[in-house]
Amino acid sequence: MPEMSSDAFLEGRGIPVPLAKIDATLEDLWGPAAERAGGPELENPTVTRVVLANLVVERLTPEAEALRAVVEAVVSRFPCRAIVIRGSDDPGRKVSAEVSAVCALPEPGAPQVCSERIVLRAGPQALDLLPGAVRPLLEGGLPMILWWTTDPTEHEGLYRDLAAESSRIMLDLPDPGTSAAALRLGLDPSVGSCRRDAVWYGLIHWRELVAQLFDCPIHRRTLERIDAVTIEALSPDPSAPPRLALWLGAWLAAQLGWERDGTPEVAADGSGSTFRAGFRGPAGSIAMEVRTAPMEAGLPETPRLVAVSLAAKGEQGPETFRLRRPSPGSPDVKIHAEAEDYCRIPNTVHADALDPAQRVAAALELSRFDPPFEKAVPFLLWLLEHAQAPRP
Repeated sequence: MPEMSSDAFLEGRGIPVPLAKIDATLEDLWGPAAERAGGPELENPTVTRVVLANLVVERLTPEAEALRAVVEAVVSRFPCRAIVIRGSDDPGRKVSAEVSAVCALPEPGAPQVCSERIVLRAGPQALDLLPGAVRPLLEGGLPMILWWTTDPTEHEGLYRDLAAESSRIMLDLPDPGTSAAALRLGLDPSVGSCRRDAVWYGLIHWRELVAQLFDCPIHRRTLERIDAVTIEALSPDPSAPPRLALWLGAWLAAQLGWERDGTPEVAADGSGSTFRAGFRGPAGSIAMEVRTAPMEAGLPETPRLVAVSLAAKGEQGPETFRLRRPSPGSPDVKIHAEAEDYCRIPNTVHADALDPAQRVAAALELSRFDPPFEKAVPFLLWLLEHAQAPRP
């Protein structure tokens, strides 16, 4: 293997390789410069190869390159063998391949930490060959994680085949723009174990902050008296609530033992939309409202929560608990409570929104067991089914 090819490989440039010779070619490309973590020590390694898992990334869409930077950010944080499956226009029944390295520098003076990226391409007539092409490439003894990025109903057979062999399934579907049917299939327990939606991890800070409002035992009774929830969000498509906001509503309903009541509805106008859903809790009827406005200029085109307000029937009158960003793009959240027995002084905490790579990394690094997520799924699907604004 020419030295130039090894340099290109370590720089992240794809090296075409026959499917049957991927592993042998990788060994040649790494050469004597690489030390495998857990393997024999080399005297002067230039890079350290680290593989924590097999990460199979589905990207059967023309916009495949848009995910490249996210994959590299995730692999740099969670070193693994990344096997990326992509679609092509090839009319034949064959799978082509290329290999490259994804490297990061953990600290100055230390060898680079590198992982392998294998890209498999198949045309419409060869998609059924992909599972057979993936299996021989899996590192033995390590889990297989499936990262799925497009509507699974469009390639249901391939999705089910790969999901059945995965220890963890991570859905990274567009928000907005993903139907309830796509989520229902993607999160179907019969498809595979440990299914997650990457959007869920965008709520990490918000769930913590809401829970902390009621940490004190004397305030937990307030949760039983909640009668209204208002969620404010920004979205590239403000005609309907983003999934991020619906996940927050679903989490609240599931954790507090609410029951669904009535039929949710959405009303859209030129400035955004308002989505309303009803529940029943210990205090009776609970009104949930999600207000969605257009994204502001300069912000990433990813839905963003800007405020959450909980209202309760207090013994001394109405109580309100608010979490709000000072401005839509602020990394901070202001916390304020208006309640007779609540002595907490208003304050501000740092709780920046997680970008797509951070959400995916959290999905990979956090526990496989997430009861709050599982409990919230039925509520999310119910809300999502009714969240699409009616078209004229």
